[in-house]
Amino acid sequence: MHRFAIWADDRLDEVALDTHRLLPSRLIPAALTSVAVIFAVGAPFALGWLAALAWAEGLARLATRRFRPGVRASPGLRAGFVLAALPINLIWSALGALLWFAPGPELKMAAVAIWAGQIVYTQNFRHQPVALLAVSAMAPMTSLIAFPLFFYDAHGVAANVARWSLIAVVLTAINVMAANRAAANRLDALTQNLREERERALEANRAKSTFVAVTSHELRTPMNGLLGMAHALDRSNLDDAQRRHVRLMIKSGDSLMQVLNDVLDLSKIEAGRVDLDQAAVNLHDLVHAAGDAWRDAAAAKGLELRTEIDPSAPAWILADPQRIRQVLMNLISNGLKFTSQGGLTIQLSASEPGLADEAREVRLRVVDTGAGIDAQVHDRIFESFTQADNAVSRSHGGTGLGLTISRALARQMGGDLVLESGVGGAAFLFTLRAVPIAAPAAPPEAAEDQDGPDLGALRILMAEDNAINQVVVRTMLEATGVVLTIVDDGQAALDALKVETFDAVLMNINMPVMDGMTALAAIRAGQGGDPAIPVIALTASAMSGDRERFLAMGFDDHLGKPVRPIDLLSSICAAARDETGRRTEAARS
Repeated sequence: MHRFAIWADDRLDEVALDTHRLLPSRLIPAALTSVAVIFAVGAPFALGWLAALAWAEGLARLATRRFRPGVRASPGLRAGFVLAALPINLIWSALGALLWFAPGPELKMAAVAIWAGQIVYTQNFRHQPVALLAVSAMAPMTSLIAFPLFFYDAHGVAANVARWSLIAVVLTAINVMAANRAAANRLDALTQNLREERERALEANRAKSTFVAVTSHELRTPMNGLLGMAHALDRSNLDDAQRRHVRLMIKSGDSLMQVLNDVLDLSKIEAGRVDLDQAAVNLHDLVHAAGDAWRDAAAAKGLELRTEIDPSAPAWILADPQRIRQVLMNLISNGLKFTSQGGLTIQLSASEPGLADEAREVRLRVVDTGAGIDAQVHDRIFESFTQADNAVSRSHGGTGLGLTISRALARQMGGDLVLESGVGGAAFLFTLRAVPIAAPAAPPEAAEDQDGPDLGALRILMAEDNAINQVVVRTMLEATGVVLTIVDDGQAALDALKVETFDAVLMNINMPVMDGMTALAAIRAGQGGDPAIPVIALTASAMSGDRERFLAMGFDDHLGKPVRPIDLLSSICAAARDETGRRTEAARS
């Protein structure tokens, strides 16, 4: 059977599946044909022919029953299908022969029609191996030549013209078949090239995503050193000029991190891997908070920043608060950046309420009184790395990614981001679809003191192999009185936890000897002291979705590098409060 593998390629599987699936569409015309043939050769012959065809179709159905979509069939199965197709073609050709020998010269025309129809049907297999073409076309072509030449008693010029005309039909069919097959082969080659090009493009996209992820990780580690020491300098005794210089360093570092985050977001959007959270969001509070965050910056430029909320807009919705905030903050930032006088207004409205649990369209409009945007570049400003003109980039900075990312996120949330007006200021409309929900129950107030733990009494273990990061964290914590113990890998952390008591662990992820994830699993398994000790992931893996991934692994918190002192202390204090509460509860029980 393996000799059939020479001509039975993967496309033969498609024909077998179609043969199995389209059995009714072949039996119905065959039944109608048998009814017509009754008037020519009688019922016994017609019904006998139909029974023989039904037997052959059943044989073909048995031969194709083991073919499955997307599963490559064996050469033996393919050969069995081709051989099973042979009786069907022979039986149809036999019907033509039956009509050829029937009384009445008109029936010879019917025989020719059947054979010609078989040849036409053969064109369906022009993509397939030559063996299948031969099985399908040999019988009708042979019949069209042999019967007029050897079984046609008529003589004379007209009869000879008829004979040679039928031979010409066969030769023309062969020529057309060859041309169709050549065209099909060219199409197959083109399709294969397109598949290969698509695979190369996907591979390039995967390589780009890997490169971006690795670049992000490698840039965050040195940036943690730069920004960490800049924050430490900012807390030291500096004169005014020195403090301005240090804060400019911090601002520049934050700007660089924003560019890095934008590139990462764009990469994930292009790869279609943006994950949206579904959480209860107080939309009114989110809008007010966004305005408050930029109010000082607006006042510093002499601008007024207002928020206008339509009372009919839902207060609580089910959506991704981080992504809504990201888009809104980018629009506010752009508006303030390009406005020198007047102000900026943030407007919240929504579509009319419908049925219960039905999503509504939420509309967030950011309107400024800036220079406006030329109508010719309205669409271009949403393209990657594009701004209204080169002068904008020189005078205001930016990468031209903010609007691209914001529009993609808006569309991911079922809405859009459009520029409504660009004359005498710009008005951007950000829409999304979200389901309004009732206000969630307020969490119970904590009974213990909320002033936070005594930092001087805290003992923190840090597993970090990078010497610069060790210095950064030690510098951030030493002024607070926190006792910090540093080890170089996960195994050393386990050893330290076995002999000493700590309030929390700061765990890097990528380390020699034992990585952070393996160390966490060992801690939770009781191989390193208290299995419930708070473990905070302190890592350069800070792409979208990384925090959720680490929390799902069992980490109590996630801090992406570069880490800010306030974030580090907040995370440690929260972990220490939880640990103190757990120990108190354990002591009571």
